[in-house]
Amino acid sequence: MTTIQRLDAALAAHIEKVEHYKQVQTLLAWDARTGAPRKGASYAARAKATLAGELFKLQTDAEFGLRLEEAAQQEELDELSKRIIAEHWKTYKRWSAIPIEEYQAFVQQQGLANAAWLEARAANDFSIFAPHLKQIFNASLKFAGYWGYEQHAYDPLVQQFDPDLDTVTLDRIFSELKSALIPLIRRVTSSAKQPDTSIFNHPFPLEQQRQLGIELLQAIRYDFDAGQFGATVHPFSSAINPYDARLAAKFVENDVRVSLWSALHEGGHSLYTQNIDPNLIHTGLGIFTSYGIHESQSIFFEKFIGRHKGFWENNYFILQKIKPETFGHVSLDDFYFALNAVKPTFNRFEADELTYNLHLIIRYELEQAIIAGEVDYEGLPEAWNDKYEEYLGIRPPTHLEGILQDGHWSAGFGLFPSYTLGFVYAAQIHKVIRRELPDYDHLIESDHIETITGWLTTHIHQFGKSRSADELIKSITGKSIDTAPLIRYLTDKYEQLYEL
Repeated sequence: MTTIQRLDAALAAHIEKVEHYKQVQTLLAWDARTGAPRKGASYAARAKATLAGELFKLQTDAEFGLRLEEAAQQEELDELSKRIIAEHWKTYKRWSAIPIEEYQAFVQQQGLANAAWLEARAANDFSIFAPHLKQIFNASLKFAGYWGYEQHAYDPLVQQFDPDLDTVTLDRIFSELKSALIPLIRRVTSSAKQPDTSIFNHPFPLEQQRQLGIELLQAIRYDFDAGQFGATVHPFSSAINPYDARLAAKFVENDVRVSLWSALHEGGHSLYTQNIDPNLIHTGLGIFTSYGIHESQSIFFEKFIGRHKGFWENNYFILQKIKPETFGHVSLDDFYFALNAVKPTFNRFEADELTYNLHLIIRYELEQAIIAGEVDYEGLPEAWNDKYEEYLGIRPPTHLEGILQDGHWSAGFGLFPSYTLGFVYAAQIHKVIRRELPDYDHLIESDHIETITGWLTTHIHQFGKSRSADELIKSITGKSIDTAPLIRYLTDKYEQLYEL
């Protein structure tokens, strides 16, 4: 008997139908971001709004809610069935608070906003996107009012992605990171020892970059029979189910690092999805438990494996094979140092791991400033640039390199903190996994990454959404979110690399 079959037949059928709709939505989102025709964007937005409306009706159906309530009262239910019921009841209560016509309008506006963002990027003109952004943000804040909150309107928005988070916790996390990272970055960037990164500025044909991405994904054991590797403007992964976990990388001809890191990062996301227990498919639990935990796995493979020197002892030959004229004469030590160069940059996704979190802090602080009425939409580009100058010492010269670099705001806000949360979680996990697998370095150096992935599957991946983020982290580390392991990791690594 599968997991879903343990429930009442009518209830199980309804839940399965909900999950089918969600999978189709994910497929449409994949299509929209990997080459759907621009002229069809408005029609696709209407179609997605219709589909979202039907899913909304299924998730908020009164009879469905009654069945969930009745099922929750059954004492003989096993723990997993209780989790399934609780997950759908939470969704039922959340969406029942919003009028369906407002929800459908919001979904359609998301599609239009994404199209406007792409148009604004092409024209390097934020004013094209600004009115759509205002509509999205206003709707998000209205939804927050429907859901209710005790302390801050931001709380229910961020809890869409990370239910265990709130503004008080985020303020503490970001304050701790800013205090530690800003002076460390200044020490590193002023060091006399600096890498030569010019090797990454040579032309690298996109088809060859794609081949590099495929071979790096193979190196971390991504299952191509249960996924797909595409190209996009902004890298992402699509978690459809464990047998269909897709990813798309960004390719930049004159900087192969962009596609290299995006392949490893999104590959980490997809490995998480591929290792979820298949019995959880169509239950509502067959997906990552939170965006922070999801991000922790992509960051683990990008930074704690992909930036490990042992990984490149095994895989540097791929670059040398594909582009011998560029990398054939460069030693592994020089390549590794250049790969870990620290240099403030305008783009979050292209940031080194030391400056990465400052990009997210800036976005978080701007979202809070909008809620507080401290900045209006027309003034966002200038506010964005001011913060980049304050924290990173650089000022974006254009909207394209500044406020238009992320498409996330076309869907709403509250997501960006999850990226930092993922880095913090990943460092906590890394600290424990090194203790429990004392030959961790040798496993990477000897190309036995599957042992590390097996540990992650045992402790995180297999559970999908059947355990909360806080439950997982406490079971692994014995405590909740803690920035100390990340600060220690970054400090030790970069003091050694830059001989501080």
